[in-house]
Amino acid sequence: MLPPELIQQFREVALERIARIEEAWTQVLVKLDDELSKVLHREVHTLKGESRVVGFTDVNLITHKLEDLLEVARNRGYAVGDDFDLAVTMVFGFLGMLVRKKAGTQNSIDLPGFIRQIDAVLKRHDRGRTRLGSVPPALRVVATPRVSSALRETLGTAAVNAFLEFAVAKGPRRDRLRGSWHLLRDLIGIQRAVLSSAQLSKYQPSAVALARDLGKQVEIHFDLETSEVTTEVFLAIDVAALHLIRNAVDHGIESPAVRSAAGKRPVGTLTIRGGSSAEGFWLSVEDDGQGIDFEQVRTKAIGLGLLPEDAAIDEPRLVELMCHPGFSTRTEANEISGRGVGLDAVRGSAVDIGGTLTAESKRGQGTIWKVTMPVPQLAVGGHSIRAPGLRFPIVVGGTWRLMERPRMPVVIDLGVALGLAPSNSISTSVWAFTNDELEIGLLCGGKPMPVQARRLVPTAITAFAEVCTVDSVEGLLLRPERIPGVVGP
Repeated sequence: MLPPELIQQFREVALERIARIEEAWTQVLVKLDDELSKVLHREVHTLKGESRVVGFTDVNLITHKLEDLLEVARNRGYAVGDDFDLAVTMVFGFLGMLVRKKAGTQNSIDLPGFIRQIDAVLKRHDRGRTRLGSVPPALRVVATPRVSSALRETLGTAAVNAFLEFAVAKGPRRDRLRGSWHLLRDLIGIQRAVLSSAQLSKYQPSAVALARDLGKQVEIHFDLETSEVTTEVFLAIDVAALHLIRNAVDHGIESPAVRSAAGKRPVGTLTIRGGSSAEGFWLSVEDDGQGIDFEQVRTKAIGLGLLPEDAAIDEPRLVELMCHPGFSTRTEANEISGRGVGLDAVRGSAVDIGGTLTAESKRGQGTIWKVTMPVPQLAVGGHSIRAPGLRFPIVVGGTWRLMERPRMPVVIDLGVALGLAPSNSISTSVWAFTNDELEIGLLCGGKPMPVQARRLVPTAITAFAEVCTVDSVEGLLLRPERIPGVVGP
């Protein structure tokens, strides 16, 4: 029995996911966009896997039927009639009701009757399939990019300005500005999460149950280094773990009889490892199963038109093809796999945030899938100063350090330099900093103190500052060389 807090977390995440699915469906009907199509199928497949993990069998069944509907729609280039659109929309409503339904409450939903209606719609519309899981040529268009990094950087600068206005305001004006600052902070700020074995071990019971349903036996071991990451990385790793574990149980681990005949233990082993590195956070899912049949992958790719028959191709490229939307070595889809969505969802979640997905495999020995997600620098060392007249901490960090024997540097009153009112304080001293190219003096209300600033709202390196926190107090992480009209470009 899963703990109530995990069930509640599933409900909240599932309702958000259903809303994204419904929005993607609405858009894909009017805008032929390959990326929207991929997002739609990934989200549904992930919801199906998550519902199985937490034991929401009705949700799992309905999402399987929804995948059938979406496959028909995709094969028709999403040129479907109102009756088909109505059926899909009804599925969204049913999913929402099933997710919200509390355990022990009376079930007023005629699930068998609804399934029969969906089957009738599928029978009317599924008049012969195109290549399994293939994306119609009409959808092979350039996808509209999501929020660009340039836009985020622009909003970051706006957020810094909003913070400054809020930080120096008083009275009712401060109350009005608080809402604007918090809105921008929550929209583009860094949200943190802790990632460890405890977060991913929730998939162990469902993986063991899946193996049992397939007539297999499996042991699962988790060995993750506890790491602080962004919520985007946390969610991407969570999606990767879900699909890679299911993929390993379904495609990698053999039945006890086959394993015994090959001289292996009847019980297969999955090992999930992870931790931080210079590249970011990495997660690997290793099985001791049958390994990838790359010749079968090559044959399937040729059959789908993804490769010419005489193509010379190495294993890394074949791994990439395995992650192609709709690619599966299965000839028929079932409730677990065969639609070519799982690996595409893993790669998509990684690529969306600049990550990678790779695999190493030896026939008869097993496979290691590895996903790596970049994690931005979350903390910066530096010196915190009390700028006269300003009520928030300012951190001079990065490549800047205190000078032991300063010469006659440029002296900066940050209140003036940032466009705020000067302090008119006489109880200040000048402390000098250098980045080995420039030397500046900053008016301070005391000796600068070494701190670790936690980044809150990042900005482009060309911006003069970004918002950070020092001991949970919001402040500025300053780039002195970028202060307008003082030094540097």
